[in-house]
Amino acid sequence: MAAGSPLLVVVVCADAHPATNEAGPKALSVSKKLTHEVALKKHRVVVEGRVLHQTLLELVIGAMIRSAASGAPSMAALRQEIGAKVRPQEGEKQGGLLVVLEVLSVEEWTLRAEEHNAVALDPSENVDHKSEEFCKAVKGIPTPLGEAILASHRRWKHRG
Repeated sequence: MAAGSPLLVVVVCADAHPATNEAGPKALSVSKKLTHEVALKKHRVVVEGRVLHQTLLELVIGAMIRSAASGAPSMAALRQEIGAKVRPQEGEKQGGLLVVLEVLSVEEWTLRAEEHNAVALDPSENVDHKSEEFCKAVKGIPTPLGEAILASHRRWKHRG
């Protein structure tokens, strides 16, 4: 399956009433469950050389957005329609969170900075030994820890 190709999911309901062409309550719950399972099934997709595992729903919405961005008016309308269904209704608007900076005088800010710096680690003394050992192993300098880290990197680097 190509990453840019749109996909259509059709759910056939066996318990539909032929006279009204409507599904009964059991068929509706079965089709909703089946649709939910199909939409959330993950697929392996290669994008720009990287392997990604995305749900079918993510793939379909991504294809719809790409089509809308390329100028397909039907996809743009579909995106707006889905967005209207997802957004909360006027009566259901949730409160938001606004983060603002605390107003501090220069003295208060200096005091807080000195308190922070009193317990902060000195970056010149805080050495990441694992990265140093990894770099040595990459350069070919044999160290036990470096060899183990490099072997782990080689084993797991291709997994998404």
